[in-house]
Amino acid sequence: MNNLQKIIILWLLFVVCMIFHFNYHVGELFYGIDIKRPNANGVVPISAAIVRFVFEILPMMFITFLMFIEKAWLRVFNYSVSILYTLANAAHLFQELRSEKFDLSQINLLSFVLALSLLLNLASWKWLKESSQ
Repeated sequence: MNNLQKIIILWLLFVVCMIFHFNYHVGELFYGIDIKRPNANGVVPISAAIVRFVFEILPMMFITFLMFIEKAWLRVFNYSVSILYTLANAAHLFQELRSEKFDLSQINLLSFVLALSLLLNLASWKWLKESSQ
């Protein structure tokens, strides 16, 4: 399997994990946990749309672009963004580990996502280096 194929699969797995991440939060309803945010007023904040775009839509856009655009700038951009995602994933995992409410499902998932991010960094770096050869 070449690096581009690995990158596409890793981005896709990342999106699937983000769906699981949300599903785990909502799944708490089945156990009688109140998941309502303090001061919630029924209006979805713009920040939710931004987070959904960054962690769900944007990776799917990357997948699409990577399949059809063969430009050096896209390799650089993909690698750069993969690093940012790794930092965000590490920070989120650290935040979850420090949370008062220990959620083993989320910690397992976020640990896996961090591992995926590191593999994405590696595959993206190798793919970036291929363009300079």
